[in-house]
Formats: sequence, C-alpha cells, structure tokens
Amino acid sequence: MAKEHWRQKQSLDKYFLESKAKGFRSRSAFKLEEIDKKINLFKSNVSVLDLGSTPGGWSQYITKKNHKRLNLIANDINFMENINGVPFIQGDFTKKNIQNLILAKNNDNKFNIILSDISPNKTGNKVTDQYIFYDLVTSILEFSKIALINDGKIIIKVFHGLGFEDFTRDCRETFETVKFFKPNACRKDSKETYMIGQNIRYNSKK
Repeated sequence: MAKEHWRQKQSLDKYFLESKAKGFRSRSAFKLEEIDKKINLFKSNVSVLDLGSTPGGWSQYITKKNHKRLNLIANDINFMENINGVPFIQGDFTKKNIQNLILAKNNDNKFNIILSDISPNKTGNKVTDQYIFYDLVTSILEFSKIALINDGKIIIKVFHGLGFEDFTRDCRETFETVKFFKPNACRKDSKETYMIGQNIRYNSKK
C-alpha cells in the first residue's frame, strides 16, 4: 500500500516526469541545477567530488553542462551505473582507505568543489537516523579540511531536526561563509535543505 502511494506521488511529480524526459537518473539533478544557477557553481578547470552519487543524477547534470577540463570523481557505498568520463569509486566514504583512493584518483590534488547528496538507509527510529546522518556529514566536513582548496565550495544536504544546530555551528567554525538553500525541486514536506560553505578557514595536513 505504501509503495503504491509512493508510485502515485511520483507519477504526479513534475520533476520526476521531467527527469525521465531529459534522461536524468533522478529528480535530484534539478536540485543541483537550482543551486548552480544561484551561486554559479561550475566553471572550467575545476575538480569536483560527488559524494553519495548513486544513481548518478548529479554527476549526469555536471557532465551534461560539459565544462572544459572539468575533473569529476563520484563515490557511493552502492553501485552506480557507468557515466562516460566519470571515475566511480564504490565504498564507504567514512573509511580512510576510501578517502585515500578518492584523493589518489585526483592525483593527490585538492578539490575545488565537494558535493554531498547522501541520505543513509533509515532504521525506522528517527532519533537514531538523525545521529547516523549527522555522524556521516560531520565526516564529510572533516574531510573537506584536507581535501578542499582554501577558496573552495562545499554543498551538503542536511535535515532540520536533531543535530542540525550543532552541525551548523561546526560549519560556521570551518567556513567563512555558510548559507542554506532549499531548491524548489525539494519536496515541500521534506525537512531537507542544502548547506553551502565557502572559503575554508584552515586546511589540515593529511
């Protein structure tokens, strides 16, 4: 019954229908498009890390914009079907060996942009789910301290609720500029929004 209700909602969702028409693997591509239009995210000669990339909507959007010499690396714990020109590293991002593989794939250079649209599998317990989620995005924030250039940008999906205020404080301690933006493509009943951080206050050594 719940699955049938979800399918019915999808069939009426304009972003879902548009994603199918334009060949995107997920409606989330339109969220990234809105963020890009708002802050002029992608330029030529930049390196981008797409975390939580599966099924590939964000990576598709970036490659379809086809910026010259843009270097894109994708990572997810789940398998992602191949996207031409996009190296994919499957594995748990929180593991040091996976982080090292990501850095090595970027020739040990720092990224201009780190993106995260990660949503971990839910346990059914809202409190537990929030703790798991914010542990995960905090690890992304920590990784940015060694993997992002000084004037780089980071976009992380976050959810209002338990852990949000603490994470916001950590972001403001890490970046000079922190803003939040909820694209129109987000479902109206969703508590998700996107943290946009820029100009890291310091970089840690690996």
